[in-house]
Amino acid sequence: MRYSLRPRSLATWLLCWLTASYLGAFTCQGQPQAARPPALTTTRVAVLRNEGELLPLQRLDTLRLATIQARVRPERKAFDFSWYLAQDVRDYAPTISVVGPRSADATQLRRCNLLLLALPEGGAHDRAVVRQLLALRKKLVVLVFDSTALATLPELRQAAAVVLVKERSMKACNQAVQVIFGGMGAAGQVSLAVAQAGLGPAQPTRGGLRLAYASPRAAGLRTDLPELVDSLMKQALEAGAFPGGQVIVARHGVVALNRSYGVQQLPPTPQPVPVLNSTLYDFASLTKIMAALPALMRLQDLGLFGPDYTMGALFDFLKGTDKQDLRLRDVLAHQARLKPFIPFWQSYVQPDGRLQPQFFRPDSSAQFPLPVGQRLWGSRALPSRIYQGVATSPLNAQPGYVYSDFSFMLYPYYVQQATGLPLDRFLEKEIYGPLGAGTLGFNPLRRFPLSRIAPTEYDSLFRKKLVHGTVHDENAAMLGGVSGHAGLFGTANDLAKLVQLFLWQGRYGGQQLIKTETLTEYTSCQFCPTNRRALGFDKPDPKNPALNAARSASPRSYGHTGFTGTYFWVEPDQDLFVILLTNRVNPTRRNGKLGELGVRSALLQLAIESALPGQ
Repeated sequence: MRYSLRPRSLATWLLCWLTASYLGAFTCQGQPQAARPPALTTTRVAVLRNEGELLPLQRLDTLRLATIQARVRPERKAFDFSWYLAQDVRDYAPTISVVGPRSADATQLRRCNLLLLALPEGGAHDRAVVRQLLALRKKLVVLVFDSTALATLPELRQAAAVVLVKERSMKACNQAVQVIFGGMGAAGQVSLAVAQAGLGPAQPTRGGLRLAYASPRAAGLRTDLPELVDSLMKQALEAGAFPGGQVIVARHGVVALNRSYGVQQLPPTPQPVPVLNSTLYDFASLTKIMAALPALMRLQDLGLFGPDYTMGALFDFLKGTDKQDLRLRDVLAHQARLKPFIPFWQSYVQPDGRLQPQFFRPDSSAQFPLPVGQRLWGSRALPSRIYQGVATSPLNAQPGYVYSDFSFMLYPYYVQQATGLPLDRFLEKEIYGPLGAGTLGFNPLRRFPLSRIAPTEYDSLFRKKLVHGTVHDENAAMLGGVSGHAGLFGTANDLAKLVQLFLWQGRYGGQQLIKTETLTEYTSCQFCPTNRRALGFDKPDPKNPALNAARSASPRSYGHTGFTGTYFWVEPDQDLFVILLTNRVNPTRRNGKLGELGVRSALLQLAIESALPGQ
């Protein structure tokens, strides 16, 4: 058996080191992360102007960005990359996309504070476009693909930043976007003639502030990793493990693989919709790790929370109950004797199968504001009734590890009490906004079309329809779709930013969003060897790591699974992580093939084995 302890003193550390030397395979908590190699740079891109060191961009939470491409002459349509450019930018931050621009676009451009203009040709005919945008008095970043434009467009000297893309290719354009956001550094040089045009010489910029996107080799992974993952996902799809899914593998801050597979929904769908990298998924229990825990860690950094608080200190409705003295360290490690869950929704279904009309209506109102499903709204009284249900629920008779949803259902209440903000707004302000993770959030239909969201299960018992665009978990639905145990939606790419924040010890985009010591505490095993769990995070099962992680996963690794078929796992020893998002409950939750086939652990094992030694 492999043990994992968190050293608390020099003596403990020494004992840990001696034990490690004796057992060979032992790993201590708290040791440094795997060495991070230098950030990627590109010579295809040269930054010629960078007023006030604007690039790479900082503070994405304050950014209101528009991506603009000057119109391309018909004979040059082969290089009309407007859709790809906007998508590359959206990998980093939300943006509106404009081609032209037309006079009708001026109103929405005035709402922005930074304009990114791409000049595919960059000739003198683009002067009017540059002048039009400069007149808006916004910060202007210009991508130029023809160095002759530097002489024909003297207005470029008024731009906040000018970036020369030295190749007319999608790859070079993508790398330029990465330079702008700090995924890669710019190392391109320009000729003396270009420098004498008044915008040179080239200025190097740094990368490694945010995720980069490059080849497996650039990430220190085997070049055949994509083919291996393709084969694994093909087998899972053919076995019916899920209709579709998406995989991300990243190492050293570089996304080496980001691919989608299959369709959103299986036949008899009349027109199957392919899964895209922009598809949003219901994260299910990943909400605990990607919403509740970041909120608690941030509150801890603000002095408003701590694992040794009691539940009675957080929740007034638990005072005087058998839960008031439960310590949050035990609660977050799932050993506080809380029940796993209670299907509260069953109490609101009448014998004939219809929902009680005093609690559910087909239309929203001030008394029924909670979105429970499509054309189904819940009473504002439901959350307090669920909280009381948790308060009066019996504790487990025996102590020990029992995974529970209960405390996570309550944390939004405490966030509101402690900060004055609901959980979703607090996370947007403190975590998601600074990350540029614009798709992460609750109740996605308020912001995205239904076509972008993967449907989950056909609910034949409670909502009596396909659950699509609203949370799959029934208890979270009765809470209005915003809970700490389920309800978060988003894309795999935005989820990767949050996972990289964990791996980078709370720092991303030049900002320390969560203190390093806080993340170290939360990702460390708390009660090993009797309980493998960290604070909220899962850890490898010491008896069978492949049960939830992979056979080669280290004791320092951590992650979590979600009921709808979602998964992430971080391997600090290799400086890598994997993400798998699926909607395996479509059309029914009785489909257990994802677990039976071991797809998640096989994916993590592939990634670990693909890590090139010494890189």
